[in-house]
Amino acid sequence: MQQFHKKYFWFLSGISVLLLFPGLGNTPLWIYDEVRNAECAREMFERGDWIVPTFNGGLRTLKPPLHYYFMFGGFEIFGVTEWGARFFSAVSGLFTILLTYFFVKKYSSEKHAFITGLVLLASSHFLFEFRMSVPDPYLIFFNVASIFTAYAFFREKKFYWLLLCAVCMGLGTLAKGPVAIALPGAAILLWLIWEKRWKEIFSWKIFVAGIIMLAVAVPWYWLVHKATDGEWTKGFFLQHNLGRFSEAMEGHGGLFILVPVVVLLGMLPASVFIGESLKNFKTRFSNSFLKLSFSVIAIFIVFYSISGTKLPNYAMPCYPFVAVLLGYYINKVLSEKISSKEEKPKIKLYPFIILLFINIALPVAGYIALKNEENTKGLENLAGLLLILTVSAFISFYFMLKNNFRKAAISGFLFYTLFHLVFFNWLYPAVYNQNPLTKTIESVKKYDKVVAYQIFHPSFTYYLPERVQVFKNLDSLRTYLSQNEAAVISRKNFSEELKSIQLKELYSIHDLFEGNTTVIYAKPL
Repeated sequence: MQQFHKKYFWFLSGISVLLLFPGLGNTPLWIYDEVRNAECAREMFERGDWIVPTFNGGLRTLKPPLHYYFMFGGFEIFGVTEWGARFFSAVSGLFTILLTYFFVKKYSSEKHAFITGLVLLASSHFLFEFRMSVPDPYLIFFNVASIFTAYAFFREKKFYWLLLCAVCMGLGTLAKGPVAIALPGAAILLWLIWEKRWKEIFSWKIFVAGIIMLAVAVPWYWLVHKATDGEWTKGFFLQHNLGRFSEAMEGHGGLFILVPVVVLLGMLPASVFIGESLKNFKTRFSNSFLKLSFSVIAIFIVFYSISGTKLPNYAMPCYPFVAVLLGYYINKVLSEKISSKEEKPKIKLYPFIILLFINIALPVAGYIALKNEENTKGLENLAGLLLILTVSAFISFYFMLKNNFRKAAISGFLFYTLFHLVFFNWLYPAVYNQNPLTKTIESVKKYDKVVAYQIFHPSFTYYLPERVQVFKNLDSLRTYLSQNEAAVISRKNFSEELKSIQLKELYSIHDLFEGNTTVIYAKPL
């Protein structure tokens, strides 16, 4: 058995590295969240500041600093590059998979743990998030670590598990704020209530763990509060926590059902088995470890479903626990022996039919999206690479018609792995590089000064040596340009104003898959 354990561990490690790390530098920082976080880290790094986050020279109150610190490490190793900004996000992905494997193995079985890891590695959304320079990879890891270590404490009564949980919650709070305490804590409490053990929270050990958690998290919050005269505290807690929960911000709203739909789509292909994994609920969820997983999923989905602001990445800390449930079902189907408490699940065809329809639709949707986007016209045939998933679904469906679930599952994972290699190393870069930054940055860099009028895409800040001064007044911009040779970045809706001061339009390029158009101006020679 030890030999199998080693094989499982090294296989998951190898596939994780293969899917998470190659090509991290193949695309520029164009996505809003990526570049805002990376640029903030760059500014702090360049001035040696570990306390006050800034973006383009102004205070940034959106996130705490933990991911900036990891980017500092990336910058030290790889320089201020895309690799530097994204490297430790991928490391967090690797550690999340291996941590999940360790605890599922510990409290269930090796095969269940191995299959759970494969479920995560088959998820395009999971892999994509851990290849981005955003705080979520770190939040996900520390959320998962705090929940598993809390479970270990209540199972084994060993104090060191609780101390590890406290440290992880504290670090999670430095990654994204109070949700790193509230949601894992609520999930553990729900599980304890379900297990009729809720009185166990009234312990001096919990009190000590709370002090340690605060000791990890509070010092930076206090220092940034003092350094900014309370401005960061006000912006973060009132606007970006209470504000985002109470109402939709930046157009990211939606119906209650949106969050569970995103989770199901994000966990494809294995999520087509979610219905089967929840069957025989009372019997199946007599298992304490499955109760924990269900509790985590319920808390995260319900919380973000009632939140005013809804983003695809919000509920992602529950993905490893969704994978636990799906992995449990798949393992039971594949197992030759099963305990007397539970019947062997019957293999149904409908999940494979659902997957087939989805994977037939994907190339069609991709083709339409590429054809309708101004910058990718002529690249629509790249959508043909999505046929890898269509072929995968047909092959899995064929094996199911032959009543061979094992071959259907294995072929599905292999084809999804192939798709991810193609997608991250070729398809995504080929499409993504059709953005205004890639097409204009070398020309923009030729100007000694680069400024902006009203609003501009933040990606330019990361690739320019100086901060981009933003002018809100046309007269002040005219005065500045009378004394400086500069490029001016703005948006198309300000074109008439800028032409009125005799600026020449150098570029007008639609922001890739967004609603704006970036325009670059300069004084005519």
